[in-house]
Amino acid sequence: MEWRCEWCEKPHEENDPPCDNCGHGSFEKAVQQVNHEVVPGGTVWVCQDCGRSHQRNSPPCKRCGGADLQLREGPPETDPLDEIGTGWRDVLEPKYVAGYAVVAVLLGVLLLSAVGVVSLPTVGGPSGPPPVPDAPGSADSAGGLSLAGVEDAYVAGLNERRENEDAGALVRNATSDEAAAYYNKATVAALAGEGERPDQEAITRFGLPCDSPTRVSYRVAPERTGQPVSDFENESQLATALVDSYVERGNAFERGDTVGVDIHVAPDDTVFVTYVVC
Repeated sequence: MEWRCEWCEKPHEENDPPCDNCGHGSFEKAVQQVNHEVVPGGTVWVCQDCGRSHQRNSPPCKRCGGADLQLREGPPETDPLDEIGTGWRDVLEPKYVAGYAVVAVLLGVLLLSAVGVVSLPTVGGPSGPPPVPDAPGSADSAGGLSLAGVEDAYVAGLNERRENEDAGALVRNATSDEAAAYYNKATVAALAGEGERPDQEAITRFGLPCDSPTRVSYRVAPERTGQPVSDFENESQLATALVDSYVERGNAFERGDTVGVDIHVAPDDTVFVTYVVC
């Protein structure tokens, strides 16, 4: 007949307290064979507060700290969440399920945006091209000349000079025209104290037909051409004077296929020219 500790029920060969497991000072006779090892199908101690199984009666509970352990028949329970202190019920609580759903939706939207199925608005900055500002002076006509006609003649004269230099002709592009108008008129307004200088980074927001556009801006005062705008006989004559002024400064021709142009005449008869090459 074996002896076992009255407190933790560890079996001993002799009635020789204290218990070498828990230190209790009183043994009792075992009424049934007690296994030295817990095996599947043996006895376990179950916490009455959370249901956690233990191999021996050694409160407090490792999971919840409860002190009430009761002896039951069955295999010891192993819970993969014991180490992190979270049960399966916690994982399935509504607040966690809702959080998982939100994360899944966000990841789905980001994935669809990455493959181009949906588009997300720009966060933290403006989107789309900036508006073309009003500028003092003439945007449509000056000295009896149509500035739209001067722009057409300017592109023709610029292409003639480019072909002579084997730089290749440029084709007029409406989007590039808009970008040129923004930079040209914002410059005129800023110099007149009626607006802010153009945003140098805004050119990326125009959706130009190339990734690395080249912008050229310059101005031609009446003293440089030798006469006011009203003294030019036609649009082609003024355009030629503007192209000549650019070339005479020793500027090289930019490589590209398309061009946008804006010509604006300030109140003092200075002609502002901006063109964008892609």
